Amino acid sequence: MDDRIIHNPHLEAMPDHTGPHYQVLRDALVQNGMPIDQAIQVLDNAWIMDRDARILAWDQQVADDAEAAQQQVLQQQAPEGPVPLAPPVLEEDVADVEKKKPKMKDFDDATTVGNYIAPRPAQYALRRIEDFEYVELWYLTTEGCSDASQHQLTQHDDAFGLAKVDDMVTLKSFSSIRASKNVVPDAELSFRQMSMAKNAFIPLMAKYQWSQKAITAFAQLFTQLELHPLRQREYGERALITYQARVRREWHDQLKLGSAFNIGIINEGLLQSTYKELLDQAQLLSLNEVSPPLFPLPSYSLTVLLVLLFFSFP
Repeated sequence: MDDRIIHNPHLEAMPDHTGPHYQVLRDALVQNGMPIDQAIQVLDNAWIMDRDARILAWDQQVADDAEAAQQQVLQQQAPEGPVPLAPPVLEEDVADVEKKKPKMKDFDDATTVGNYIAPRPAQYALRRIEDFEYVELWYLTTEGCSDASQHQLTQHDDAFGLAKVDDMVTLKSFSSIRASKNVVPDAELSFRQMSMAKNAFIPLMAKYQWSQKAITAFAQLFTQLELHPLRQREYGERALITYQARVRREWHDQLKLGSAFNIGIINEGLLQSTYKELLDQAQLLSLNEVSPPLFPLPSYSLTVLLVLLFFSFP
């Protein structure tokens, strides 16, 4: 099969991201304002997340191979009638089957659960990420995970509805296709919410086997947003959040068309126009708040005026 994993990722060693083979990636990160040591750390983290995802796929492949081998042995056994002389089973075959059987991983009986358990996002958000679809970052914030735990009832897990996937209609659980009515658009998040959601989003990309190129590009995008000097200016953080919301949705739209761009490269022209747009909106709002009304008379002045006019004529 073309999708089989040939090499065992458990045996892989991390490449040297300080070497000449990764000069282009390092330069791209440095040119966007990232220190060289931080750029190397980003490349290391991206590789680790990618390897962890491939390890999960490898372990599942080994388990599937063992189950297929066991089924083949069972099919070769005659259900009734005289038992034919079974071919001799080589010790090597038995050892190979035993080796491929899934084994439960060991645990440390002297270790307790950690002091913190990460909140679980809604099944809807996880399904969107698994399908490489756009999903609002709010689902990955503390508020979004809290909303999922309060409103995602367990009895709905067995209920199914129709969903369209790759131009085909299929059955999926309601919890995975139903968006939250409390979702907050990306452009309305706070900068802290965006940063916290990013910390959950990048590992989920690796877990659901996004390409290494996409993971690196998104990690570069969020890192540059957090380090961008525009954060020091009024409405700067709001401009960065709005830019992220727009380009991330555009990236997913273009991905479906096969013409996605490198989202990790900040378009400073688009960012500055977004910033100017927000400044114009703030200035217009300020003018509307301080402008005097067209008729600055008290509400009772018209009545007084009519009374005076009435008594002025015989």
